[in-house]
Amino acid sequence: MLRVPGRIVIRDAVVPAAGEGATVVVEDRRIAAVAPRGQPVEGRPGDWDVDADGRLVVAGQIDVHTSLALGHLVRRAGVPGRPPATLADLRAGLRDRLETRVRPDAVAALARAAAVAALRAGTTCVFDLLRAAPGSAADALEAQAGAVADVGLRAVLAWGGGASRGGSPPGGEADVRAGVEFAGRREAEARLRGAVGLSGLPSLSAAALDEAAAAAPRIGIHASVAEDESDLAHVYARWGRRPVDVLAAHHLLGPRTLVAHGATTVHSEAMVLSDTGATLAVTPRSAAFWGAPLPPLLPFAALGVRLAFGTDGLFPDPAGEALAAVSRVRGAERSTAAAEGLVGAVAWPSAARLASEWFGDTLGAVETGALADLVVLDWRPAAPLPEGSAGDLALLWAGAPAAWTIVDGEVRLREGRLLGADEAEIAARAREAAAALLA
Repeated sequence: MLRVPGRIVIRDAVVPAAGEGATVVVEDRRIAAVAPRGQPVEGRPGDWDVDADGRLVVAGQIDVHTSLALGHLVRRAGVPGRPPATLADLRAGLRDRLETRVRPDAVAALARAAAVAALRAGTTCVFDLLRAAPGSAADALEAQAGAVADVGLRAVLAWGGGASRGGSPPGGEADVRAGVEFAGRREAEARLRGAVGLSGLPSLSAAALDEAAAAAPRIGIHASVAEDESDLAHVYARWGRRPVDVLAAHHLLGPRTLVAHGATTVHSEAMVLSDTGATLAVTPRSAAFWGAPLPPLLPFAALGVRLAFGTDGLFPDPAGEALAAVSRVRGAERSTAAAEGLVGAVAWPSAARLASEWFGDTLGAVETGALADLVVLDWRPAAPLPEGSAGDLALLWAGAPAAWTIVDGEVRLREGRLLGADEAEIAARAREAAAALLA
């Protein structure tokens, strides 16, 4: 990583809002100027000139629901062999077993490697829901915070709970308090925030939800609910309500609430999400990978639900999720026009709005005054870019790797090389941690 004492001046870039041959200037953590071709930007002593060489410059991607520590291990379970038959089998047979054994040192090693993968994919901000060994919330959150700081990723971290414990009475108050305390310690940091995490509604007590609600307006909520029908059945058996209605009844929904998955969410719940301004994080590729349903994206968007894309930790790039969502909708509707506006007008702006809300400043935009989370993609458009929003254009460059990644005005990736850390060592430690967990 490297914070340049002067300015970073990215020249000869393709910038969607400014065209070919544009120059982007970064100074004091912010985008200081976006100059189109023909508008000179004079150099200054101490400038770091970056030659984009005709490559596309975009705002860093925002992953609104991931699992840095365990995502790649869970994805490993889906390769040919003996994958779990259902998501319920995955939770019971693999995920819970892994989570029981994940200690803070393993969290750090695995999350550090996943953070590198995110930067390489052009993702600069993640909302992570961490699950690890029961009782390790405080230490595991600090370990993950150290890992993302080492690599330089911007992150909102929440504790999603330890592995389920069959027969245990509902609880979770200590875990909620650990999340609140962690968030309190991170309120003033530039690239790191905390949130209250909620996962496994059937195992949470009313007292835990009430404690979360008290902190929600200040630090926000990241809840994972209703991944499939079995999840819905357990929630209904415990609470007598559908998952979103449980959150609403405990005053947990609002503009700083992120509800992940929601695969079984119905119209009435969508209306509640829309009315409260909560964001619904959907993970199209993860759902397809496990044969799970997605909520009805087009009807929910029409209701005004703030949809945004997460990766669930299985993949590093939200642009790929956008492409998967559009492909899925077009295939179901048998129309290329079916998904118009879903990404560019709904999901991409929702992610930017959410990140900007959490960090109290503009993110997700290549514009003067925004925080400088920028990516020079290793991709040169072979045809003129069509007019459209940043989200719609992401459907064109999805899958392109990052050549340069800048987070909060600091260079993290330079011509594909990670700065400030040994990537080979990071990968080796992650493999060692993974091998111990899988043994």
